[in-house]
Amino acid sequence: MSGRILKFNRTPVAQLISCAAVFGSAALLFQYLSHGWSEVEFFPFAGLILLFLGTVAAAAVQYGDHIYVSDDGVLYENRVLSLFGKRGRWLRWEDVVEVREIKRKVLILLSADGRRVLVDAILGYAIARNEILRRAPHAIFSGTLVRDEA
Repeated sequence: MSGRILKFNRTPVAQLISCAAVFGSAALLFQYLSHGWSEVEFFPFAGLILLFLGTVAAAAVQYGDHIYVSDDGVLYENRVLSLFGKRGRWLRWEDVVEVREIKRKVLILLSADGRRVLVDAILGYAIARNEILRRAPHAIFSGTLVRDEA
């Protein structure tokens, strides 16, 4: 990779929502346990444990999300998923065949070989959008991008 690499993280609001979900699920679990062990049943308790663990996992994945934009391409990487062997791969600009925008909030980059990179809910979305559009002028633009040009 040559030149500068721009790094984009999830928005603080998205991260706060995932933290709130963890605290909310923990509160439900502790509230259920506050009635005493004699009132605890297996399936509701197991369901609340799974809910809590699921929100913890979702928050960890949310905090691990990063999108990198460079002169050579774009990369989605999640540090948590990379611990389990799911490494990100660079999508080179010349491989991008379509850039689709949905409701001016989500960009989907589609490659000739079927790979996709989703750019959404990141801090600095407008900067990432402008960089992607500038670096992939050969791609087909669709969605709300088409309406912007009209």
